[in-house]
Amino acid sequence: MPVPILCHVCHQSRYQVRGPDSYACRTCGSRTTSAEFPVGVDERLIVLEGILQVLAVPDGHQVITPNRRCYAPHLGARLALALRLDRARARAVFAHAEDVEAAEGLLAALDADERGPWVLSPAQLDVLTRAMDVSNALLPSTSRQYPEFDAEIRNAHAMSRRPRRLSAAMPRASRPRTAPTARRDRPCPSRRPCTPSTAW
Repeated sequence: MPVPILCHVCHQSRYQVRGPDSYACRTCGSRTTSAEFPVGVDERLIVLEGILQVLAVPDGHQVITPNRRCYAPHLGARLALALRLDRARARAVFAHAEDVEAAEGLLAALDADERGPWVLSPAQLDVLTRAMDVSNALLPSTSRQYPEFDAEIRNAHAMSRRPRRLSAAMPRASRPRTAPTARRDRPCPSRRPCTPSTAW
């Protein structure tokens, strides 16, 4: 789940978009840019409903950010179609029990959250692209509904299959130092107002 970033000056409100890479606190008006929010290798800054937030993205996972409410039902229908095929064809689509489990889990996630963003694992992206292939073969018109969104899914699937990040494969001692993670929605440890240099 995305976590809103608390203002590092007044510690009372969140940052909202004010311009290209420009954000301002809704309460005190202090301005900042994304460069002021160093994040870890498994995190990403996103804007959701106009509010700057941090999203955890485990290694190998990909973020799909829908911009239409119809995208979740669109993907859910494809997964449901692939899952409801007769057993002989279902084995061809989802050869292993883990595939069926991943497809059902993704279908439940889409039903629970239609807004996104969705952080999908390589296994979920794999079953999703296979379900898309099935629906395109049985119902060719589905491939023409949202071609750009489908292309985003397939691109995310290809990205998830690439070798893991170099830092993940390097020994701990030789890994480059990373910047501290962005500050979450938590109170300032000191009673006195924090300055931007000490708030992180």
